[in-house]
Amino acid sequence: MSSHPVGSALSFSDRLQAVTEALAAHTPEDLLGMFLTPALEGLGAIASAALLVDDTGQRLRLAAAQGFEAGAQTIWQDASLDEHMPAGDALARQKPLFFEHQGALLQAYPDLEERTGGVAAVATAVLPMMLEGRPLGALILDFQEPHQFTQAEIAFLRTLAAQCAVALERAQLQQHLEARVAARTAELEEERAALDAFVAYKESVGTESDVRVLAHQAVRVVHANLQHVSAAYYELEDGLWKARVWSEDMPPEIAEEIQAGVPEDAPDFSEAARSRAPVFVDGWDAEANGLPGTTAYGAVAFLPLIINGKTHSLFAVGIREARAWLEREKALARAVARGLTITLERTEATRQLQVQNAELDIRTRALEGFAELTRDLALEDDAVTLVGRAQELVVSLLPGSVSTYYEPDGETWRLLSHRGEFQNPALLRALGRGLPRGSTLNVDQAFETRQPYYQDQHDPNSVAAAREEIRVIRASVAFPVFDGDTPRGVMAVGLHQAHRWTSVEGVLLDTILRSLALALERAKQTWALQQRTAELVQANEELRRSNRELEQFAYIASHDLQAPIRAVTSFAGAINKRYGDKLDERGRLYLQQIVEGGEHMKRLVDDLLTFSRVHTQQGKLVPVDAQTVFDTVARRLHTPEATLIRSALPVVQADAQQLDQLLQNLISNGLKYRREGVVPEVQVSAEREGAFWRFAVSDNGIGIEAQYYERIFEIFQRLHGRESYEGTGIGLAVCKKIVERHGGQLWLESTPGQGSTFFFTFPEALATPGQLGA
Repeated sequence: MSSHPVGSALSFSDRLQAVTEALAAHTPEDLLGMFLTPALEGLGAIASAALLVDDTGQRLRLAAAQGFEAGAQTIWQDASLDEHMPAGDALARQKPLFFEHQGALLQAYPDLEERTGGVAAVATAVLPMMLEGRPLGALILDFQEPHQFTQAEIAFLRTLAAQCAVALERAQLQQHLEARVAARTAELEEERAALDAFVAYKESVGTESDVRVLAHQAVRVVHANLQHVSAAYYELEDGLWKARVWSEDMPPEIAEEIQAGVPEDAPDFSEAARSRAPVFVDGWDAEANGLPGTTAYGAVAFLPLIINGKTHSLFAVGIREARAWLEREKALARAVARGLTITLERTEATRQLQVQNAELDIRTRALEGFAELTRDLALEDDAVTLVGRAQELVVSLLPGSVSTYYEPDGETWRLLSHRGEFQNPALLRALGRGLPRGSTLNVDQAFETRQPYYQDQHDPNSVAAAREEIRVIRASVAFPVFDGDTPRGVMAVGLHQAHRWTSVEGVLLDTILRSLALALERAKQTWALQQRTAELVQANEELRRSNRELEQFAYIASHDLQAPIRAVTSFAGAINKRYGDKLDERGRLYLQQIVEGGEHMKRLVDDLLTFSRVHTQQGKLVPVDAQTVFDTVARRLHTPEATLIRSALPVVQADAQQLDQLLQNLISNGLKYRREGVVPEVQVSAEREGAFWRFAVSDNGIGIEAQYYERIFEIFQRLHGRESYEGTGIGLAVCKKIVERHGGQLWLESTPGQGSTFFFTFPEALATPGQLGA
């Protein structure tokens, strides 16, 4: 079974770094190809595929594939997002699925091949791509041989899937924004009559990305192209619409009034923001809108600038005349507002891409850093040691930070680990004495809610037991540390300077804590594995001792038990010969029972020896001609009153002596348990069944009721008394041990009064015909 990458000599870390460096503005299809290649090469897979959730969120589509034959039907294809399919199941569980052995995938999804028309690989990995709990798709790896996934491979694949999810989100966002820009541009082109003035406006601003600079240009365009108008650009701040830019013709007292701000619920402002559509007011009510100084304006327009479906700001135009808006004026105002919106969208898209790039970079650095710090802790099972390594990474990536780790101890939070330089040594001493649970807000909150607890301005009262000492900490965050699904403690990070936590830092800390959770889970599994190994070592030792006792029993049975049995039967025979005529009928009957009992005891001991020798005297498994073995057994068991028949029998990988014993026992049973007045007949045949041959030994005897199918294979179990059928109840138990030793199965089908068929499987021969002939 494969358990190590068979591709190039690049490490998993190198491959992740290569993917990270290659990421740029790509389509989702390009990105998927970039991620599938290192997965294929790194783990030696034969094929890979990527399925993406479509826009409806209800279906998966095949977005990329590598390694499959052109035009070949595979099990990875467009389908509904069904939890009864591997990819849908992995996304629903939000964790990867690994099928390491032949048939494991079909055992989990029995109708997969029938539903898709494809053929499942020997081993498969299904990696869900999730981002903030949203399913994006799944990466698939197929292997042509069984594959045992190592912890390093699993960590590599998890990281690769996480990077792919972030990169896909970024690429899709880019495409979406480009599509929106294209649509808006098309709308502008459709209004060519209203864009004459806006052409000059666009040329003047060029590629400007600062919306306030562009707002100045927009105000000038409106003021220059429309008579008796003023314009202003507003942004919402603390519940007030505050002017940031306004036209130069506006009187100082009005400029001061609009800078001070207008209530968010002012009727016309509120209507434009709520409806996200332009509002053209022909009769302006200055008092009702909170701007009593603007009564000189007879008509006013408010045009919302929409970003990500929300009103970001307002562009306002006022006419110093009491009249209705002309269509040309409306068209120009709309065009100017669209120009501002495009700039806002471009600025927001740039900002989002910068944030996502920064998040991807910091996530990769955190993953690589944690992998480097824990590289020498592959077998470490101490949780606090692993937490300490995570803290070292945090303080290295957040300069000037300190970190503490607590676990609950009754009613107290115990400090178990800390990293970083504490500016106030008294603080560390105070924390080391323990913190009361229930009055340590940040630690309590993170542990109870199972969510991070951020404080941009750390409140000293949140740590009441160290209120004075902790004043040096100006910003903090506390994260729950999980043991499986249960929080085991809390890691806190503090900064000595005021700080507003960013999304990039959130991604950094979240990535480190997730990596720590994986390391803790691995440590738990390592401990369990060590315990299981110790149990297996003990069980093996007990098995070896049992085998030694069994061998000793075989020795006693073959030497010490045989001698007294022979003595009893021999002396009973001598008594019968010398004194038989002097005994009455009862005496001779007793003597006969002694002889028969001794002979039965000898057969019982012989069968027990045969049973024990199945394991104690094993021959090598070599190619054996089952046809030759059957012919030998048939000659040995031949009687004129019975018929033994066979079809063509194969060459199998077997212990020849044990195959002989197996056929003799099964054929003997078929001859022994005959029906009165029916000539016994036993027939042996074989059919290929995958890598095995399935043999059938059929008779026309008395048959067996279904309730006894399992019982007859147990040692000393008989369904008939010795007065009806001779035997010791060991023969079929010997057959079962022989078949199991060869990796096969033994079972039967029977109809009482008509006969029985015993089936057993043996592996096909490993040697070629030439090797067999040699």
